[in-house]
Amino acid sequence: MTEYRAGHVSIIGKPNVGKSTLLNQLIDQKISIVSRKPQTTRFNINGIKNSTHYQIIYVDTPGLQLNPKYSLNRYMNKEVTNSLVYVDVILFVVEALNWNKFDENVLKILNNVKDKKIFLVINKIDKLKNKDDLLENINDISNQIGFEEIIPISALRRKNIEKLESLVGKNLPASEPFYPREQITDRNERFFAAEFVREKLIERLNKEVPHQLSVTIDDFKDSKNIIHINACIWVEKQGQKNIVIGKDGKVLKEIGINARKELENLYDKKVNLKTWVKIKSKWFDSKTILKEFGYS
Repeated sequence: MTEYRAGHVSIIGKPNVGKSTLLNQLIDQKISIVSRKPQTTRFNINGIKNSTHYQIIYVDTPGLQLNPKYSLNRYMNKEVTNSLVYVDVILFVVEALNWNKFDENVLKILNNVKDKKIFLVINKIDKLKNKDDLLENINDISNQIGFEEIIPISALRRKNIEKLESLVGKNLPASEPFYPREQITDRNERFFAAEFVREKLIERLNKEVPHQLSVTIDDFKDSKNIIHINACIWVEKQGQKNIVIGKDGKVLKEIGINARKELENLYDKKVNLKTWVKIKSKWFDSKTILKEFGYS
């Protein structure tokens, strides 16, 4: 009889390497917001995958910052290092043929990790023109640290995702499940409301103000047929507020519509989303305000 296994698996790597896309693919559900903008993920998010023989709790982490300047960046780095304390397996995600100082920064932390199984996950192999180049890339990286497994993948194209999950499951300790079988995350509905609004802000505003944005949920009421959500978008300056609102409120309206569609898909219920934009100067470098915004 196969012994049931369960455990925690940290997904770490530099910013914008595809960690959140990987998490969403591994659990077959979008719970972690994604964009092409670095530093999109700011919190650790648990994604739970259940099968007949194991329960895997994947921990999506922010991209590790090099020389973090502000309190928000330091908080994000702390989220990464905290995730390494209690996990059984670490997935170190890198981009194929794109090793740089930010990967070296992650490697420094991994070299100090003891008694954890570390997998090297080489993402975005779908972009490679010459597959032979990958072998040399793997050799260069694997010479720097001993990896339990090395798996080339494409998170976006789902290439080798099932193989990765199988290897992770086999490397977990024998254990009863940590969560009920039907649960897919440890985060609540208010958290996802804020995150999905922030995702649509990042997508719509691109390079204008994403790093100076945060979202809090003032009210969340789940009635029988509809969920009512009041969301507050925080910016640092008046000019940023003007950009978020747009001429005649068109930008804010567009963001609200797109976020509502995503949330209705997530909750499988109608959503009434209302948004406001407020100013809080230098919020990203204030520990007090960060705690108020949920960064704690």
